Amino acid sequence: MSQEVYEQMATRTNGDIYIGVVGPVRVGKSTFTKRVMDIMVLPNMQDEKERLRAQDELPQSSPGPVIMTTEPKFVPANGAQITIGNQDMPFKIRFADCVGYIIDGVKGYEDENGPKLVHTPWHNDPIPFQEAAKIGTDKIIREHANIGVVMTTDGTVNGIPREAVRPAEQEIIQQLQEIGKPFVIVVNSKMPAHSNAKELCQELQEQYNAPVIATSVDQMSMNEVRHILEEALYEFPIAKLEMDKPDWLDVLDDSHELNKLINQSIDNWKSSVNKIRDIERLTKELLQEDFIASAQVKSVDAGLGHAVISLQLKNEIFKSICEEWLEEPIHSKKDWLLFIKESQQARKSYQRFHEAIEQAHKEGYGVTLPTLQEFEPTRPEIIKQNNFFGVKMEVKAPSYHILRIDMEAEFSPLIGSEFYSQQLLKDLTYAYLHDREKLWETQIFGTPLYEVMKESIAYKTDAVPKHAKARMRQTVEKMVNKGDHGMVTFIL
Repeated sequence: MSQEVYEQMATRTNGDIYIGVVGPVRVGKSTFTKRVMDIMVLPNMQDEKERLRAQDELPQSSPGPVIMTTEPKFVPANGAQITIGNQDMPFKIRFADCVGYIIDGVKGYEDENGPKLVHTPWHNDPIPFQEAAKIGTDKIIREHANIGVVMTTDGTVNGIPREAVRPAEQEIIQQLQEIGKPFVIVVNSKMPAHSNAKELCQELQEQYNAPVIATSVDQMSMNEVRHILEEALYEFPIAKLEMDKPDWLDVLDDSHELNKLINQSIDNWKSSVNKIRDIERLTKELLQEDFIASAQVKSVDAGLGHAVISLQLKNEIFKSICEEWLEEPIHSKKDWLLFIKESQQARKSYQRFHEAIEQAHKEGYGVTLPTLQEFEPTRPEIIKQNNFFGVKMEVKAPSYHILRIDMEAEFSPLIGSEFYSQQLLKDLTYAYLHDREKLWETQIFGTPLYEVMKESIAYKTDAVPKHAKARMRQTVEKMVNKGDHGMVTFIL
């Protein structure tokens, strides 16, 4: 016997499982309550006195159309604490067994003077039996139970025709649906495996969109009880739904079109998920998306209302993302290895220069420190200073000093007439204010403005003489190694 369903049920109801057994009269509600108490609750009660007391409180049940329950009955009177197996969290279970809605063909609610009058906690004066039965049933549905078991029949129990229970059955289920309380429908049948019972279950399931189980209530097994409670558990609302997506999607920004498309599709389908049992249906609906290869339920914690769905995308989606970042498509394994090799080399260089470049970007000057492989030591030698001796060894290693030079470029062509100059000015100004990318794409004598400015900057860079660059390098080298912090500069 699986214990998980009881543990998760207890978690979902904060340890108190109150099962409201409702439905028309004489369809087996008291029999269901007594049967579940006998096979699940009483054997698992630890306190012997409480167990005996609960046994004495069991409702009466008997065959035939005569009403046996005269008022709502809570069994046990004070929620019995039970522990099934090796659970760390014991829980309390209690059944609310009601009279039910009166239907045609039953006996026991009238005498020779008409409807019986009964006293209730809800009125000062006696009221008709059928009215009291309805009020008690409604209170169990709305106030006393956190799980509903709607009992009905296929017409093979107690001589109650199927047509007689339909109106009451429908009214009770509509109430449960209106308040959003999880429930299951149990069809009490002498022949639950018969095609008639199966067809009725299918009809009720389609009509009420709820789980329907056919069983012979007075002969229910523990597995059938567990199945009924499990079906009720999966009717609880979903509290949290997570999507386990491929980890390579984390490399993409949230603003990337693929991530936006996936999130939008998930949000669209998630809006139709309300219950725990809807999770399986969601996986099938997600497969309708062109980019999803598989969607599977990874885990479901019905007790907390949490579920995780694992998504896998189609291989061509990953390939298309890679091609977005590649200058040329990669087709063979050889090309992939060459790309990885070049990327590794570029990565090492980037890691070395990254901090220096960032420093130069912020402060105008950045420096990289040498690696151990670049150290070139001199031969150690003895040195003497006054009466003291020591050892001297020097080392040379390259460091790269990165300077940020804010270069200036100017664009001032003579176009010709004032009209064309004004038109160009208008286009450039509009692009400057509203679309910088379009600004650089502006054609000047058949050349994009970006290329014009780039050539101007490149010309200025090449114009710096080699000997001047060498002098600058020697000057910085002397300042670093000799500690000469003063410098006189002549710019000619």
